[in-house]
Amino acid sequence: MDQIKSPPRATGILVFLLALNILNMVDRTLITSFGPAIINDLNLSDFHFGLLTGLIFVFFYSIMGLFMGALADRVHRPRLIAAGLVLWSALTALSGVTKNFVQIGMARLFIGVGESAMTPSAISMIADLFPKEKRGTAMGIYYLGVPLGAGGSFVVAGILGPMIGWRNCFLLLGVTGLVLAMALLFLKDPKRGAMEEKGAVVAEEHEAELMTGNWRSVVYEVFSVVKSTPALAWTMIGAVFLHIPLGAGQFAIVWLERERGFGPGEISATYGLIYIVFGTAGTFLGGILSDWYQAHYKGGRVRFLAYLMLGLTPLLISFRFVSPSSVMFYVAMAAGMFSVSSFYGPAFSTVQDLTPVRLRGVMTGLLLVACNLLGLGIGAMMTGVLSDVFSANSVFEPLTKALLTADILSWAAPASFIMASIYLERSKSKV
Repeated sequence: MDQIKSPPRATGILVFLLALNILNMVDRTLITSFGPAIINDLNLSDFHFGLLTGLIFVFFYSIMGLFMGALADRVHRPRLIAAGLVLWSALTALSGVTKNFVQIGMARLFIGVGESAMTPSAISMIADLFPKEKRGTAMGIYYLGVPLGAGGSFVVAGILGPMIGWRNCFLLLGVTGLVLAMALLFLKDPKRGAMEEKGAVVAEEHEAELMTGNWRSVVYEVFSVVKSTPALAWTMIGAVFLHIPLGAGQFAIVWLERERGFGPGEISATYGLIYIVFGTAGTFLGGILSDWYQAHYKGGRVRFLAYLMLGLTPLLISFRFVSPSSVMFYVAMAAGMFSVSSFYGPAFSTVQDLTPVRLRGVMTGLLLVACNLLGLGIGAMMTGVLSDVFSANSVFEPLTKALLTADILSWAAPASFIMASIYLERSKSKV
């Protein structure tokens, strides 16, 4: 059987999608990077800030992500991304002129709607540009946008923040997005199922004919696939638990300044640079090494991910206790960024491998709902609530205790990935 090869334009499209993902994450994370300044300027509590960075953003981002995923399986995907980019960029700019919690909350809500169009379409496009054996690497490259964008937002806060202020930074990023949206109008949508075996594509196209226009059938089949594929279900459960500390991480700069003694803006650029270096390493190596592991060992990419997370757990816990003057503090910080960033390539490529071609967009949307609404959203809100409660009861370092709670809950992630790998091997033995 001839090996399926990517089209010549695949790499160029992947790089462009990476650039858009970087901008996506800069816009999304800028509020976290300027956390202390925004809290003080708008007179917010930790609970308010947890809502802004958690549920207010991710509720519509997640719910609309499921809708956008289904839409990505039916419409021109680059144009769908363009529409979302225009919306989230305009609202990012508007965030820079807000005066209170309600105004910035409404802006964050609709930023989530716009950004929900990005990942389901992009992941689906990548799956149609790269064969299965290269998807882990391709997904890892796309998700380099997370550490590069999130880390870049902290660098922006540390360098541009003192020069032009947090409000002008939001305005600048919004205008940048509106300019980039124009390029998407000229991008051709990849052929769906082009990287699959012909027999599988024909069979799926036949089944898809029975479902055209029937959204209830799509929803029913999505949940049927999840229910009948335990490896897929456990991968998604693990992703949810992993996103709880990511949600709590919205308080990173607030915690470093409030309970670790750093001055205003002092740690932002350093934190961003560490995030860029080690988050990028985690994302890139997570994709490449998981492809290598799957080719040589049992359990697939998710088992590799579980082993990696378990190996780094001691460092992640020590980060909450060691002194900022210690080298170990920065080693543990880097390990945490490496660990969470290594998730994207292995997990998303596993989900794509286990999902029928016609449902990849909507399944990606469902995964985003689970990760962001249940994981990130609850993680951020829970951290804010616990911090306020601990503070009201005079608990020493209340935000530290709240963040540690989220860290402990994340231990369920590698356990879930181990379960996914067990079912993955069982499914292979039945073939």
